[in-house]
Amino acid sequence: MVAIQPFRRMSAKAGTATVRSVSGVDSPNEIAGEVSGETNGVSRARRLLGALPGLGEDAVAIVNGLFGDTLDERYSRMAIPMTIRMGDMVLPLRSDTPRRGLDAVMRNASPRICLMVHGLMSTESIWEFPNDASSTYGTLLADDHEMTVLSLRYNTGRHISTNGRELADLLHLLVRAWPVRVSEVNLIGHSMGGLVVRSACHYGQARLPFRRPFTFGRRWTSRVRRVVLIGVPNDGAGLEAFVNSTSAALWALPVAPSRWLGLGLDRRSAGIKDLRFGAIHDEDWVKQDLGSRHRIHPHRPHRLRHAEHLVIAGSVTADPEHPIARRIGDALVTSSSAAGLVDDLELFPGAGFQMFPKLTHNTLAHHPDVYQAVTDWW
Repeated sequence: MVAIQPFRRMSAKAGTATVRSVSGVDSPNEIAGEVSGETNGVSRARRLLGALPGLGEDAVAIVNGLFGDTLDERYSRMAIPMTIRMGDMVLPLRSDTPRRGLDAVMRNASPRICLMVHGLMSTESIWEFPNDASSTYGTLLADDHEMTVLSLRYNTGRHISTNGRELADLLHLLVRAWPVRVSEVNLIGHSMGGLVVRSACHYGQARLPFRRPFTFGRRWTSRVRRVVLIGVPNDGAGLEAFVNSTSAALWALPVAPSRWLGLGLDRRSAGIKDLRFGAIHDEDWVKQDLGSRHRIHPHRPHRLRHAEHLVIAGSVTADPEHPIARRIGDALVTSSSAAGLVDDLELFPGAGFQMFPKLTHNTLAHHPDVYQAVTDWW
């Protein structure tokens, strides 16, 4: 591990589904047909999803990552609702949940909360250690720092800012309904999850609870003490930029097969497209060309004043300065993007930074060396 100093379309008719899972939930084959129609390029994706063994939660998460915005728009049963969980239990958070309303379902709740947020096409299982699924960064933090650790599950195909707004609302409800007075909130995000965390902090800070003029100390954002961003494409993900350029090139060719393939690529979800520039605000995409190769609005350096930030990046090579590592980073996110270095701008001035050579993107979410860096910093 190397420690670095703190740094500076063409519409398609919905397909008719005939395959049902034994649980009664739409199968991947059905839902892919529903959202993509029967163009040749996308029908290959449908057949691929239909070949997935079973219909486990991870398979549903993959489908949501690919087509989740369309599933959400069509109110599909396959669309994953955003929920905050403690283990396997979904916390009952609603607008009518009373203050301290979780007391009936939670015992020995700590005043210190940590929320883990997964990335694209994932669930909370991404945090599980390969040789011990019962251990995660969350379970270790709960033992080492005496806090209650929760996880978020959500539809990663929706726009990041849409998920950020909803998470901001959920965290407001969570703090209000928590069995004891919340003294601190800590947020850990992996990949897209880190962007959702940043978006939630932005909208949570901007929103006035109860619409009262004096709200100091009432926003949940005032209780955030630590934000850990693990392999987060803060300045965008190179792979999505490559896919976008490839789609444009395919559309430019005057032959039908290439345009079909281009159409297939264009069907990828809004959440995936947001990764191109690390878009976390509504204005990054509302009334904008989602196929643009250039960011319309500049990045804005904003971080919660009360919170410390730790940024973690990986590298596919032993030498983070190797040309390959500088080009592809952890295979999906470069170290400069993870660090939030945008030209001469620092998105997280004063944040701590840790680089992990020879750790790829998903491995960053469940590796003992990464946890050790987090707990030492904590």
